[in-house]
Amino acid sequence: MALTDEAYAKACCADLYQSPWARQILGDPLHPGGLALTNRLGRLMDIAENDWVADLASARGTSAMAISRAFHCRVVGVEFGAGPVAEAHAIAAAQSENNANSRGYFLRGDAESTPLATGRFDGVICECSMSLFADKPAAVADAARALRPGGRLGLSDFTVTPGTLPAELQGSVGQILCLAQALDVNGYAKLMETAGLKLTHQEDASEHVLKILDGVDAKLAALPILQQISGGAFGGPDDNEMIRQAPGLVARIRELVAAGELGYWLFVGEKPS
Repeated sequence: MALTDEAYAKACCADLYQSPWARQILGDPLHPGGLALTNRLGRLMDIAENDWVADLASARGTSAMAISRAFHCRVVGVEFGAGPVAEAHAIAAAQSENNANSRGYFLRGDAESTPLATGRFDGVICECSMSLFADKPAAVADAARALRPGGRLGLSDFTVTPGTLPAELQGSVGQILCLAQALDVNGYAKLMETAGLKLTHQEDASEHVLKILDGVDAKLAALPILQQISGGAFGGPDDNEMIRQAPGLVARIRELVAAGELGYWLFVGEKPS
């Protein structure tokens, strides 16, 4: 892939992940388990007060600011899209004015080659985004570079058994749902080990996929009413086509989870001292 093509793909991916369809139907943050699972991952990483933590693909900063509040740490969010970074700055500033005890800082950057200082961070977190990165080994290696000795990388992401994802989940919808390029459990573990990190924890959180699907079903059922209230269809033609496809896709994802072919896992790797 040419450099310009790769940059275009990353920009499109960032736009898809922040699309009105995704934010309306999936909610914010856009990952199973919501902030409760974010905090679970933070505890597994042993994030402590005044730690410096980087959040890769931080989007609008929802998880980053929640981590900052929960663990009284400092979080630097790195996001490829300019729009989400601007939103994160505005939200962080508003929370600071309201004394929300949030210390979140946000910048534009490529997660595969971040502008983060080498050996400076106590933790790096990446939620439901590693599956979207074109060069996953480069992203994990860069995260390991940014960690201090003894620092930890925490990943949460969808896992997919190779060859089981149906065609309808391999396009843009699959990208939004973090499925199209997801690895299996061993694939994520190998990413950490290849980057020189010691895998200290992996945890099956697949039940949260079913919970988020329940929420999607409820929102889809309410969407016609919202459309009537708003006086028209939600979003543009592409969004409306995704919404029409959504019930069938949700049912298909449930089948994959039940068969053990699709899941959601947490991983923590530690940089050797």
